[in-house]
Amino acid sequence: MLYDDRYHLHLGYYKNGFDLEAIAYKRQSQEIWDIFFDFEQYDLKNPVQDSELSFEHFGTRIFSVEMKELDYDYGAKQFEQWLYSQKIVPN
Repeated sequence: MLYDDRYHLHLGYYKNGFDLEAIAYKRQSQEIWDIFFDFEQYDLKNPVQDSELSFEHFGTRIFSVEMKELDYDYGAKQFEQWLYSQKIVPN
């Protein structure tokens, strides 16, 4: 998988005492953003399948968004929903 190093976006969740961040990277030549979360950085168990794409210092791909330009509000909301679905944060 190749990513366009000109495009990435930090997505944060800063509610209820949490300070969690994921990073979105845009695939080269595609309108798809892959969102990565570093479970080790937060001392969290990785519920994502071992076969999922992972990179040192970036973490594990937790989901993808098909969209030409990912804006912070949309990406952060999707990250928040993922955190809820994984029961990492209470909703």
